Amino acid sequence: MTDLHAALESALGPIYRVEREVRPVGNCRLFVASNMADGTDLLVKVLPSTLSLAVDDQVFERELLLLGDRLTDARLVTPRTAGRAAAFVYHTRRFVAGTTLRNWITRNGDLPLRKAVDVLRDVLSALSQAHAEGVGHGDLKPENVLLGERETSVADTGVVGAVERSLDGAPPGVAVAALCAPPYVAPERRDGTASGPATPAEDIYAVGVIAHEMLTSRPPAPESESLEEIRTVPTWLGELVRRCLAPRQADRWPNAREALSTLPHPSSA
Repeated sequence: MTDLHAALESALGPIYRVEREVRPVGNCRLFVASNMADGTDLLVKVLPSTLSLAVDDQVFERELLLLGDRLTDARLVTPRTAGRAAAFVYHTRRFVAGTTLRNWITRNGDLPLRKAVDVLRDVLSALSQAHAEGVGHGDLKPENVLLGERETSVADTGVVGAVERSLDGAPPGVAVAALCAPPYVAPERRDGTASGPATPAEDIYAVGVIAHEMLTSRPPAPESESLEEIRTVPTWLGELVRRCLAPRQADRWPNAREALSTLPHPSSA
């Protein structure tokens, strides 16, 4: 057992056993821990050392608990707790059986059209509840889109913001730089003109990148062909992706509910 395994088991308490390490997400290491009393599993996400050293873990846990109280949609996989294991700060959420959208695309390439639309609908539905509560995801990417047997769920909503609010004296943008994948970060956040918490319109940009990637197996690139030039898609879907990816925040939908309203009924998609 590695030192980090042992530190996590000590921090989680005697009821949990760290079973295995799984594929990392960016700079974060991920572990699965089993509850020895009821057999349920936790996903434990360990922040990179640069953030762990700067985060006040007590403030971080308090922020995550507040998020959990506000985010009630079943498709939002909310944080459960947080703590410090040796030099590392971690947070936990329930383990979701299945795979991530990232793993699916890596193994299979682009999604069938109907499956892509179903995933898009579930993601926007989940984000609608978060946006109604004034919570931007801030780190939406295929690694945080979880494909279950019956529906798609979204993990880590608001976690980047909670990290930012838990940093002691660090300059703005540290958490975004350490945790977020650049292709999914909205232009206004990348160029430094956005400040403060992630906005719903920033999440909408990430939705557009993810939709393009689901349909073409790659994120959109500057000056690349439009979605319709790469793949045959319904007119409404091409327009949805185009508006999501608008460089100006004002030209995107203001929130997920507005974008969701443009999707056809599931039976006619």
